[in-house]
Amino acid sequence: MDLRVLGGLAAHEGGVPISPSGALPRQVLALLAASADRVVPTCAIAEELWPQGAPAHAEQAMESHVRQLRADIGAALRAAGSCRSAEDVLVRVPGAYRLDTVGGSSDARAFERTAGAGYRALEAGDLRLAGLRLREALDLWTAAPFTGVAQGPHLRSHAAVLTDSWQRAVDRWIEADFRLGRWRELCAELAGVLTRFHSPAPLYAQLKADLDLNGQDPEVIRRYLRRRRGAPALTARRLVQGREGLGREGAGREALGTATRGGDRVRGVAAVHGIPRLQRI
Repeated sequence: MDLRVLGGLAAHEGGVPISPSGALPRQVLALLAASADRVVPTCAIAEELWPQGAPAHAEQAMESHVRQLRADIGAALRAAGSCRSAEDVLVRVPGAYRLDTVGGSSDARAFERTAGAGYRALEAGDLRLAGLRLREALDLWTAAPFTGVAQGPHLRSHAAVLTDSWQRAVDRWIEADFRLGRWRELCAELAGVLTRFHSPAPLYAQLKADLDLNGQDPEVIRRYLRRRRGAPALTARRLVQGREGLGREGAGREALGTATRGGDRVRGVAAVHGIPRLQRI
């Protein structure tokens, strides 16, 4: 299975798109895709779908969403001529699910891998290679993460982590190309990157506004670098938590942690949020 989350959600099996027919099955697919090949506890899925507390019919509703999602996966598998079943792809494990990609592609993983190559090149002093790899990584983004998908606390947390990674890549790319003296090309290319994805951080919104107003002017980059040096360490995750009212202690950590842990951790989160254990799904 091939996955894209750096923009609109897209999943393909053998080149055939998997198109969930409902908003909630699509949200479940996005959460599973965000943790592809890792287990996602059923209580985390319930909290994602019903952040204010699971309703009395949560177990039956989740069964319905999983059943619908498997039907959509099964249709894509048949169209692709695959011998796998929907249950092989959307795997049930005790108290959780796992989306098994069987080594398929992921734009989020490709981004981290390519950006990592850029960071290593920058540390080694190879500015040209660093700028090239970081630009390649940023070109994988087409919009904000999970665009078009309703986002509960877990998807918001995943999106914030991805956004933090995007911001780091932008900063290192600017550093590499500006040190190379490629400010004219950098301004033009940076305008495109910032147009595809409008970061929630004011620092990048101001940079985009300056580029729109002044075009290819090296002073735009110099002002940005000065602002960045003086800016507080305000991450995208903190912005999301502030805007969405996720001020409860450990919200971001909880959202990520429940996606990868089981046992007592799963039961503890379920108890805190009033979510049933949903063992029969």
